[in-house]
Amino acid sequence: MSLTVTNEPDAERYAAYEGDELQGWIIYDQVGTTLRLLHAEVPPLMRNKGVGGDVVQAILDDLRTSTTDRVQPVCGFVVTWVRLHPEYADLTTR
Repeated sequence: MSLTVTNEPDAERYAAYEGDELQGWIIYDQVGTTLRLLHAEVPPLMRNKGVGGDVVQAILDDLRTSTTDRVQPVCGFVVTWVRLHPEYADLTTR
């Protein structure tokens, strides 16, 4: 799955699209230099198919290159995903 990540600051979310179709998003807020990832969501028909993990990975890959802010996973799904993928742990300690 090839996802395009878009920061939608008016909605305070990062959204992941495949073509024109929204695959999922993460709601965030910014506290100083920390970007808190509050809630991850995928459409009901896309759940339990690995799409959530693909969305989190695409968004974290985008954040790695687009900001130097620390990333703080708050959403349980994102916390667990980062624990299972230690190659992304550096984003939480910037």
